Formats: sequence, structure tokens, C-alpha cells
Amino acid sequence: MELYQFRRKTLESDVEIKLNYFGFGIFKIKTFIFFFDHIFSQFINYSLFDCYLRCYSDLKIDSHHSLEDISISIGLLLKKKKINRYNSFQLCMDDSFILMSIDACNRIYYFDNFVHLDFDIQLLREFFSVFAKNYKCCIYIHCYYYINKHHLIESIFKIFGIIFNNSKKNSLFNSTKGYI
Repeated sequence: MELYQFRRKTLESDVEIKLNYFGFGIFKIKTFIFFFDHIFSQFINYSLFDCYLRCYSDLKIDSHHSLEDISISIGLLLKKKKINRYNSFQLCMDDSFILMSIDACNRIYYFDNFVHLDFDIQLLREFFSVFAKNYKCCIYIHCYYYINKHHLIESIFKIFGIIFNNSKKNSLFNSTKGYI
């Protein structure tokens, strides 16, 4: 068991995360953003982390601050554990077909090819771009196809979990510089 904890308290939110890196996918998530609870549980389930996540925030305004501060927190928490440098996975789920790649290179970059930027997709983009900044990685999300936005977002969080689960198997930090 490798247990990591992190708490972030601002004027906009109060986030507490406890994460067992080598777990079974057991979770207790309470953010009061029910769709996010559902999709974040996909990440935990597929990563095989055990996770307690609690977030109180200014939901009367919207869910932006919650997702931003959760993303900051999970990025900083996972930064404590090194993963393989290069990680990619493709997933087809129902009507969505997605590719995600993460380069844990200690540099920051985020790319996606989403064209329709409604509120949910903007929050998804914000979550992963903030994660890239705090985890210090490059993230590429390429959507080949989707019809149902729920399936799109759910499949992205499943891939995110699969990538972290697969990265536990090896610890390869390849760099011609000798360090990352």
C-alpha cells in the first residue's frame, strides 16, 4: 500500500484527496457535481487506485472552481509517484473512439481536437490542461469520433485511468539528458 494525501483549501473550494496508489479501484467521491463524481469514479476504477475525494465549493456560481481545484490537487498528488515517461491508449466505447497520450516529461503542454466547445467540453479541457500544468506533463487527446457527449467524456476518463494503471507496471524514465 502506498497512501498519498493532499488538501487544497482556497476561498473558492476545499478539496481533500486520499489515494492508495496500489489499490483495487475502490472509491468514495463526494463533490456534489454528480456527473463529475460518476466520470471521476471511472478514472479511479480503471487506474486501480483506491480513492477518497471530498470537495466543498461555490457551486452556486458553477462547477468550474471545483473541477479546477480537484485537477490541481490530483496533479500534485500523483506527481509524488513517478510513472513511465511515455503512455498512450486508444479506446472505442459505444459511439466514441478516443486516443490519449501522456508524456511525463516535466514539461507542460495540452492538446485536444474538440470542435464543439459547450460548457461540459470546456470543463473537460480545463480539467486536463490544469492537470498537465500541475503534473508537469504533455497530454494529447484525439477524438476520432463520437455521437453521445456522455460516452465521450466517460471514455476519456477511462483511458486516463488505464494509462495510470499500465504505467505502474514499469518505471522507465528514458531521456537523452539523463534526467527528466
